[in-house]
Amino acid sequence: MKRQRIASCVGLALTAACAAAATPAGTPPARKVVPVGDVRVYPVDRQVVLDAEVCLREGVLEFLMVAWQSKTHESVLHTKAKASHLHAGLLLLGLTPGKPARWSGEDEHARFLPPAGAGLKMEAAWKDKAGKDHRVDIGQWLKGSDGKQIVRPKEWIFVGSEVLPGGKYWAELDGEIISVTNFASAVIDVPFRSSNANEQREYYAGTADIPPVGTKVEVIVTALPGAEKALDARKLVEIDRFGRVFADGEVMTPEKLQDWATKYIDRHERGMVVLRADGLALVADISAARLNLRLGGVREFDVQRVPPAGPVLPRTRDQFKWDLKEWDEKFANPREFIEEPGGQARRAVDLIRLRMAELEARKALLKEYADQLERSLHRYKASTQPAGGAAQ
Repeated sequence: MKRQRIASCVGLALTAACAAAATPAGTPPARKVVPVGDVRVYPVDRQVVLDAEVCLREGVLEFLMVAWQSKTHESVLHTKAKASHLHAGLLLLGLTPGKPARWSGEDEHARFLPPAGAGLKMEAAWKDKAGKDHRVDIGQWLKGSDGKQIVRPKEWIFVGSEVLPGGKYWAELDGEIISVTNFASAVIDVPFRSSNANEQREYYAGTADIPPVGTKVEVIVTALPGAEKALDARKLVEIDRFGRVFADGEVMTPEKLQDWATKYIDRHERGMVVLRADGLALVADISAARLNLRLGGVREFDVQRVPPAGPVLPRTRDQFKWDLKEWDEKFANPREFIEEPGGQARRAVDLIRLRMAELEARKALLKEYADQLERSLHRYKASTQPAGGAAQ
């Protein structure tokens, strides 16, 4: 299972940070930049800067910026910079992803919770045809329909999209980077409710304020004061099929997990944990991890179960017989299936062999455990027996 924090991007960012820090003594002070792919990070200024291009000047919007040539019919800007590199740059500023828009509760008791987390300021800078410099708050590019008054965001939220099971970054799959309509897949969102339903969308491109299509623009993202200790944040804790718990890429014992949670909540008072468990993890594994996180102070959870890779193998003789009957039907009518059943069966057999090897290893582990526990029990009993020959 791939671990959290967009490891490759963060590794790239940290390597660049170390190189930038190794400035020879006596070098004149400069505005240090840490490159992360096509994203530029300025740690001292607490800014992340990336290049984009105007792709739309009129019409209804769902985004302010999307991936290059992806959803340009509903976004003012598109960029060749990777969404995961923007995420990694914000991590380098010490920020933690926040909470995307979501619903709390069920049925009539459900309530909408807008995005919350590390606050950002966003500006756009460009030169016009005459070479004149412009720099504006990017919210000025938004307007309402038919002169309708709208709330122009002065602050934006680093919601951080999500690393999906398997390690892919959601924002890069969908191309959604800066949203104005509460997309959980976006890296950055507005800090209030904003629907993407056609009849409820209220943001339009402010044509008069947006430079011509094709204009090269710098998008400047600045962390607001206190953003690194935002009350709301979101962290991923994973549980594999063996019941091992991982947080920030490290294996966690129960005590270590409690300590991790305490430090997390000390920094982000309303921090939530996405508890993502492999489909073969036990309910007891999830309950134990949740208990230790609660003991550390976490109160908000999003529990996710990841479907197991490959077919679910039979656990009873009845299931065994039913599965074999299904295989016989597939082999008798192979043309009725999109995928040739022989390949499917071979993968199932390979998976069975793997599970059998794991069971043998677990059997050996449990035998050793039982033997050592038996010896400990024997020593305990010996230590509690009356001394030989003691008076009755």
